[in-house]
Amino acid sequence: MIEKMWLYPPLAFARLGPSPDPCENYRYGPNDLNPRGTGKTVALPAPSLVVAADGTLTERLPQGNRARFKDEHGFRPICPFFEVHGSWVIDGVRGDGPITTEVLDAFGLTPADVRWKVEVANLKAHHCTRAEDDRIDAAVEVAGNQHQKRPLEGRSPQSAARPLVPPGRHVPLGSVQIPQPSAAFPELRLRFTPAAGLVYGPTNLTQHTTRYPLPAEQLFLSPDSRWCEFRETNDDGDPRTAPSGLYAGASEEDGGTSFGLVDDVCDGLVTVTVGELTARARIVVTPPDFAPDRRPFTSLADGLTDRVKRAEVRDPAYVSGNQQLTALEVRDLFERALEAMDSVNVDAQNQRATGENIRNAQGEGSSIAEARARTFPAPVPLAGITLALTERGRRKHRRFSALEVLEDLIREQPNFIAQFVRPPASEERWYDRRMPVSVRGSDAFPMHLTRRQYDLLVAWARSVRANVQEGS
Repeated sequence: MIEKMWLYPPLAFARLGPSPDPCENYRYGPNDLNPRGTGKTVALPAPSLVVAADGTLTERLPQGNRARFKDEHGFRPICPFFEVHGSWVIDGVRGDGPITTEVLDAFGLTPADVRWKVEVANLKAHHCTRAEDDRIDAAVEVAGNQHQKRPLEGRSPQSAARPLVPPGRHVPLGSVQIPQPSAAFPELRLRFTPAAGLVYGPTNLTQHTTRYPLPAEQLFLSPDSRWCEFRETNDDGDPRTAPSGLYAGASEEDGGTSFGLVDDVCDGLVTVTVGELTARARIVVTPPDFAPDRRPFTSLADGLTDRVKRAEVRDPAYVSGNQQLTALEVRDLFERALEAMDSVNVDAQNQRATGENIRNAQGEGSSIAEARARTFPAPVPLAGITLALTERGRRKHRRFSALEVLEDLIREQPNFIAQFVRPPASEERWYDRRMPVSVRGSDAFPMHLTRRQYDLLVAWARSVRANVQEGS
């Protein structure tokens, strides 16, 4: 019998794109850190699964040995697969891994006995208005032997008195397809394809603004919905509208009334049922990745690792027993910081952060000069360089990507981490010169590393200094 069942991956990200061809698989190779290199992560092509209209599954390598992220249609969407895994006992032999047609056959089952359900929603408007009528939901159910692509049509609730999406219309939220299992690919899979990345508006949008020249076929939302009369208010401490500008547009003439725009991102659940067993995974749709060769220094993976493995780096035995692994993790962090520097205009961020410091000082009646001095002053121009502060930061971070340079720095400046890296979860509102410099976090406070990343840096620096003392 099949004892347990789960979906792999448990969480997947799809990325919007108007191209009919999904983005090909790629993996990260070594960073190009030679003296004249780009300093970026190298994206190496990998074999990709291709699903035909009838569900036939084949494998191919990208043409020209290059990973392509765009074509003549625009960004290629990232379309993740969900694969059914489990553990079972067949003829007294225990097994685990992907559940295949062979495993199903051992228990008298066929792909027709596999039931899939995908439920997604776009709740941006609902989040602000708190009106059920402004929900946009889509769901589709499909059996494992049905291989045609099924659209996810986002609609307002049937009982809505003032629906955002009028009856008979829908916002496309993507599609799902079940590939046909074969001898070469006997696993049970579902593929999720996100929407194109379009914006939709009410039928009367052009009467209120010409800022968003949307095609007529994308103007079908109801102007009578609560979303089209919503007003952004920050003075009452409403967390739905802080920080400001969370939605695409609002009229400045009538007190900030929403233009009623909606995009086609969504998130939701993928559910598979086989007999009495059910497994679930989550799908999240996001914008395209404009810089796939530049990794963030703090990612979702870092956040999840912080949740479940935060304590391990506080154990002195962790670093002492894993010195090589710890050093590689620290180097990887600084390599990602270098890549992030290539995506950030530090001069503009520093100017914004200085302005926020000044406004904070004015609000509490403290010294504006001291608030201004926390961030970097106007940089001395560099010959032929427009963004001097950005260029200086990139040069320094390029040096930090060499672990030997970092170790020497820690030996020479024992307090480097405490002095130049911002500690996490501080209620300090002021922007300063600590890393990450002048970047705003999702909570509107200065951005910081995760607690695990910061504690790992502190523990690693402590071990570097201890090795010096032992050697002296």
